[in-house]
Amino acid sequence: MKSFAITVLLLLSTGAIAQNNPETTFRQPYPLGEKLSSNPNFTGEAWLAPLSEQKELNVPMSNVTFEPGCRNSWHSHKAGQILIATAGIGYYQEKGQPARRLFPGDIVEIAPDVVHWHGAAPDSWFAHIAITTNPKVNVAVWLDPVSDSQYQEATAEAENRYTEANSILTAREQAIVAVASYTGKGDLEHLKPALAGALEAGMTINEINEVLIHAYAYCGFPRSLRAIQTFMQVVDERKANGINDVVGREVTEINDNRTRYERGRDILAEISGTSVDAPKAGYAIFAPAIERFLKEHLFADLFERDLLTYRERELATVSILAGVGGVEPMFRSHAAICLHLGITAEQLSTLLNIVEMNLGTSYSEPLRNILEQIVKQK
Repeated sequence: MKSFAITVLLLLSTGAIAQNNPETTFRQPYPLGEKLSSNPNFTGEAWLAPLSEQKELNVPMSNVTFEPGCRNSWHSHKAGQILIATAGIGYYQEKGQPARRLFPGDIVEIAPDVVHWHGAAPDSWFAHIAITTNPKVNVAVWLDPVSDSQYQEATAEAENRYTEANSILTAREQAIVAVASYTGKGDLEHLKPALAGALEAGMTINEINEVLIHAYAYCGFPRSLRAIQTFMQVVDERKANGINDVVGREVTEINDNRTRYERGRDILAEISGTSVDAPKAGYAIFAPAIERFLKEHLFADLFERDLLTYRERELATVSILAGVGGVEPMFRSHAAICLHLGITAEQLSTLLNIVEMNLGTSYSEPLRNILEQIVKQK
């Protein structure tokens, strides 16, 4: 009993440490390193971890981690620099140019003597590898700090790039896209504000839960359950702040004499426009059990739950698939269903705008190409 109590205390203290030191829970592939305490060249907290050890290679590399809102001052490099974004969301801006939003995998090549700054997004941790080019003749020239107004203007301009175009989706639909795409990727850090945004857009707790339940069919139970657990935290935190969100109605009970397979078959035919008598092919022949599961469970058990419309479920589906990545054939099929349900190509493009802003172009661009192909074939 005593050892159990000690274990509980240790777990609680570990959780408290994590809350007080969020930098330790920020997921990134390289070490956090040492905090750059009282560094005049940074606004906000940053950490530095040298990565390269073989000096004779002449390629000094360091991992730099920024807390939300942190950025370095305007500066230049006499012989240039290369940045490789590795985690979170950040920004890079050259003097006189729009800020570039950065996601993991993005590379920034900075020419010699170009004045610039880089750092985290206002609402996200960020890390990048900084590579010093031509180290024998290179030196950083530090200038003025990036003021709050400069930072806010630069980041707001980038974040609001698609605001007008995105208005062809309702606030509710945009919220579904954000929640679903973050869930598909498993990005819980950014899912939290997206869930709060969905509540602010007027969605009930049960409707948002339905998006997260729907997600498990496309990205698996683990990500669906982690998203639901994150949503529980959001609701509890809002309640602690005096916000009592609407739970909403429950799912309407189904009274139908058809089998689940028949109901799912008919729903799929309705939303896709294909005949119920269409011959089976591909995976339906190779693995008939999965075809039965799709009809009975996905298109019957899930799609006939009436907290979301078919249109909303398909918007959620393509958004989840965008977050998962690497499932272009499934995106093609569900994009075609969206178009059959009356969702326009422009609205699907808007969906991909949201994916681009939230997850990056590596998630959105392959799907834009597929959407263009579908539109051309119509």
